[in-house]
Amino acid sequence: MIDVVVTQRIKPGFEVEGEALFREVELATLANDKGCLRYEWYRADEPGTYILVERWSDGDAIQAHFKSAHMATLMPKLAPYAVEKFATQRLTRLD
Repeated sequence: MIDVVVTQRIKPGFEVEGEALFREVELATLANDKGCLRYEWYRADEPGTYILVERWSDGDAIQAHFKSAHMATLMPKLAPYAVEKFATQRLTRLD
């Protein structure tokens, strides 16, 4: 299993639009991406900051997700509202 935490900041005043896109991609990912075990967006304490928590069965599932139609559709829609590109951290569980 692979866990991923993503941080995304949205420009002030565009939180409603950003959250709508996050919900859209969350539903599409859970419905369509094989190997996706968890995909949940959260609002952080800092205004305009959002956290995505993901769990995938393996690296191939993540790569397929990046190439999926819903991600290809989301990224251009999100770009005008994003402060910067996603900040991603891949986590490895301690044994």
